[in-house]
Formats: sequence, C-alpha cells, structure tokens
Amino acid sequence: MKTIVSIIIPHHNNSKILIDCINSLYKSKFEKLEIIVVDNASKDSSYDDITTAFPNVFIKKSDINLGYAGGCNLGAQIANGKYLLFLNNDTIMDKDCIESLVNRIESKNEISSVQPKI
Repeated sequence: MKTIVSIIIPHHNNSKILIDCINSLYKSKFEKLEIIVVDNASKDSSYDDITTAFPNVFIKKSDINLGYAGGCNLGAQIANGKYLLFLNNDTIMDKDCIESLVNRIESKNEISSVQPKI
C-alpha cells in the first residue's frame, strides 16, 4: 500500500488563489493525496466554488476564523495520511515536490549523516 499524504490548507476568502493551489496539487506525480481545506469562516463563495470544482476535496467549515495555526490544527485532527503537509492557500506546488519529500523522508539516507562544512 502506498503512503498517503494529507495536505491541509487553511483558507479564508478569495477562492481563485485556492483553486490555483489545488490545481497544482492535482498535477503532482505523487498520486495518494488527501486534500483537506479548512474554511475559516469565509464570507465569499469559496465553499461553493471549491465543492463544485473539486468534489474529491474534503472541506471542513469553521464557524470562526481560527487563523493559520488553528486551521492547520483542525485539519490535522481529521487527516488520515501518514504524513501531513501544511500549505498556504496561495501556494503553487511543483509536480515533483511531494514525491521528492516523501522519497527523502522514507529513504535510508539519513540527513544527520551529512556533516556541515565549517
């Protein structure tokens, strides 16, 4: 079974930037993604825009704006992935980024074995 990465994106208003962010995630070479958007009490059409454009994205609505950290914490509580990746809603991900991160985490090459040059 392949590793699942849960991507948690706190969001408040301006669905255009969030749509661009999610579109970049769907171009990822890494296929086992769980995308969770935490809607921090948006006053615009963000919820409807995202549910229409991306029916597979899970949206957790909050009645109040929890801020970035609060939105991340709320999303983490419902995430199912082995790894959690927290993004700002205006992030555009390179198609290789998530796969590279997971490969690095799961590789047997430990970062601690690299000695810094002084």
